[in-house]
Amino acid sequence: MIHTPRFRFLFFFLASFLSPFFLSAQIEDAPAIFRELRVLDGIWFMPTDRGDRLEIWRIADDSTYLGRGLRIKPENGDTVTLETLRLELRGDSITYYAIARGQNRNKPVPFRLTTADYEGYLFENPQHDDPKKIRYRLLGNREMQVTTEGYRNGRTVSDEYVFEREFTPGAAEFRLRIGINASSLIGTGQFPADISGAKQTLDFGYRPGWELGSTASFNGRGGFLRINIDLGLAGRFSKVNSSFFGDTATYVRNGTYNTTWLGVAVLPELRLRKEGKLSIMAGPYLGLLLGSRLKGTLLPDDENKIFKANNDFKKADIGLAFGLQYRLNFGKKDIGGILGLRGNLGLKDLDNLYSRECDNPAFCNGQIKWRGASLYYSFNLLKL
Repeated sequence: MIHTPRFRFLFFFLASFLSPFFLSAQIEDAPAIFRELRVLDGIWFMPTDRGDRLEIWRIADDSTYLGRGLRIKPENGDTVTLETLRLELRGDSITYYAIARGQNRNKPVPFRLTTADYEGYLFENPQHDDPKKIRYRLLGNREMQVTTEGYRNGRTVSDEYVFEREFTPGAAEFRLRIGINASSLIGTGQFPADISGAKQTLDFGYRPGWELGSTASFNGRGGFLRINIDLGLAGRFSKVNSSFFGDTATYVRNGTYNTTWLGVAVLPELRLRKEGKLSIMAGPYLGLLLGSRLKGTLLPDDENKIFKANNDFKKADIGLAFGLQYRLNFGKKDIGGILGLRGNLGLKDLDNLYSRECDNPAFCNGQIKWRGASLYYSFNLLKL
């Protein structure tokens, strides 16, 4: 180890000069982190005794975000610019530039991003006295915590500012949802043999289907709660193998029911952690049957409207939806992707045919029934 004064001086000089560059090397996948910082886009405000303080960010391009720090005078409503801010992505480095009014001869002071984790985004400049560190932490999509740490009057000091996002399109999401499902429309019943001793059967099974819809999501305070309002179309397919005798005819349904539903759901969503990707949801849904047909054997024939497959089910489906969602973005562009898994528990008996000749509820189809499950991917249309 070198102990001479000459080499010790050279060592501390190089460490002081190169430390910002060493710090910047800690960041991995800077372009992905820079896309995460797009959430800053919008107007943030914080009430103070000296008037509201604002921080306004906008996206200039894929590698530059521009910001301003403002204060609104309470006596006359005039706006005073406190800081001019800029975030830049250059190669594998992200730099935060701040120009404070009346400081550093109005020249920008750079702060390199050194850490990006659940505690926020930490920018540092060891050569600058106050501040030396600036940390941005997003508490959900509605609150932002900014803390600074520096050396002032011979001691280390820190300040904290908590901003709230103004309700702008950035505080809400309008999403497109595409998915697949597996559904069985009603439960399996059991009918006794008819008077001739012939066996009567009823068996329903699951078949894959499709979903296409839109979602309006509204973010609550603190980043934990979100309200989702879903509207969409779903194609539900369900196999059937049935044969039973009624008062007027023998019913035969062998094949696959192809049904189309218009659905609406209100689903509160709870994020498990403020900055986490996993969330759970649950809420009521209503489905309206737009059309139904059977591909296969249908008896009696279709000439009589009473026996059409479109009349085999009630026209409304009411129940509860439960699901999990995981924030997952594909590709370089941040479109706010979400991968979701949802199940539907029906609380209304959809049977409009198979209970006609079933006097004993023990043999009829139950009211509470898992209609099926769906797997879907959704993305924020405002980010396209």
